[in-house]
Amino acid sequence: MEGDEDWKYSYVESVPGENDIMKDTATRDTLLAAREELYQEYENATLEWIRSPQSAEIKAKRNDIAAKLKQGYWVLDPYIRARSFYDRVGILQPGGKVDFYPTAPVAAVTAEAVVGEKVIGGGAVVPAPAAVPVAVMDDDID
Repeated sequence: MEGDEDWKYSYVESVPGENDIMKDTATRDTLLAAREELYQEYENATLEWIRSPQSAEIKAKRNDIAAKLKQGYWVLDPYIRARSFYDRVGILQPGGKVDFYPTAPVAAVTAEAVVGEKVIGGGAVVPAPAAVPVAVMDDDID
């Protein structure tokens, strides 16, 4: 398109084992259950806010729950969404950060980068599993 960016598209293939964290259904289910509780809290806080729209305390409580839902999604994300090209090249980073011009090497945004933090959602704290082992066999296809 004759723009002034010095850029060339190249597809980055998936890494064997990059979605193995999705096999941890116990953690996924724990996170989803905690998220369901937050949904209910958010709905209740919204009803309170509708009944008392002038209350700064109720509005702050609702906003706090909304922030927990936002943060909690990105903790849940590796368990429910397969990694994509955008994860592999570093455009979509852990925590939902988007960097259209990433400078980090591709290796920094593989599954290991996603699972190295503690999971906090709905008041429950679930330790994240250890780094996902990456198979290096040529015939390993996910």
